[in-house]
Amino acid sequence: MKIWIDALTPKQVLFFNGVAEELVSEGHEIFFTIRDFRETSGLADKYLRRKYVVWDVGRYGGGDLRGKLVSSLERSLGLVDIISREKPDAAVSFTSPDAARVAFGLGIPHIAVSDTPHAVAVSKLTLPLSRALYTPWIIPKNRWTRYGISRSRIMQYRGLDPVVWILRHDIDGETVEKYGLDNMGYIVVRPIESKASYQLNTDYTRMLSIEKWVPRFIRETNGEYKVLIIPRYIDQITYYKGIFRKYGDNVIVLEQVVDGLTILKYSSGFVGYGGTMTMEAALIGKPTLTLRPGRLPECIQYLANRGIVKRVRSIKAVVETLREQVKNTEMAGEKPLIIEMEDPAKYIAETIADVLNL
Repeated sequence: MKIWIDALTPKQVLFFNGVAEELVSEGHEIFFTIRDFRETSGLADKYLRRKYVVWDVGRYGGGDLRGKLVSSLERSLGLVDIISREKPDAAVSFTSPDAARVAFGLGIPHIAVSDTPHAVAVSKLTLPLSRALYTPWIIPKNRWTRYGISRSRIMQYRGLDPVVWILRHDIDGETVEKYGLDNMGYIVVRPIESKASYQLNTDYTRMLSIEKWVPRFIRETNGEYKVLIIPRYIDQITYYKGIFRKYGDNVIVLEQVVDGLTILKYSSGFVGYGGTMTMEAALIGKPTLTLRPGRLPECIQYLANRGIVKRVRSIKAVVETLREQVKNTEMAGEKPLIIEMEDPAKYIAETIADVLNL
């Protein structure tokens, strides 16, 4: 079977790289389309292009609704010719509106993957057009059925999405050498995904932002730990470099796309405002704090309930919790949690043929 995979974000490149590997082992032919975005393109160069045909189609629409709409429409038109010519038997995406619409219009069954039911817009645009949905078991089916997909078409795997690439990850020696990752002397910070459609109406005035707690952390730890910020967008790079320029080497703002999991493995802890790297850090046993505003997504709440993600709400709590946790990077519950989880990539590859017959 010939399968088209559409990957829009860095997380999707990592996830679908593992899924594609398992699909190939099951005898399927794979090709990818990706969207032009800083981290997506960088990771596609590293993981996908050496193994698969990869088409670059369209661009990221940015942080406003009109830009997102126009970019999606233009990208859909760009996909039509490629998909008409390639004639795949199935399409798979992480609720990509472009892929779902084009696949539906060309009579190709679309299979969705998602662990973000809070992403209302893309769920509404894709799930009614999808043959089935793959999702982690901890997300109740009624969180999905409200978008127009029946319970019988929701396939649940007993694992969190980062398990896919954590199981397949090798330390990136180039990253280790470039950044001198040898002493665990830094805390990794991942800013909020502020331009995602589900964050556009977020009240950031209540958010404990990076610039509020980092200076106190550096001061109270006497510079024992550096803070390494991995921005998502170009404007975040510019902003944080400006804010923290006076702190010299105590605050490092990464400008290039990096192997985030290698960075995490050599770190002493992690503070996240989103989902993916928060899950990664927790699953590999790093002290992990979430400062995400609003309701925690099911996957993060699950890890918090298991005691391997801590939610904090004040500058004092961030600094004190970090100082306490980095003293001991062995976190109770991490190893059995990893062991008990299913590999989502294997589950998808082993069941996709049956799912297409639903």
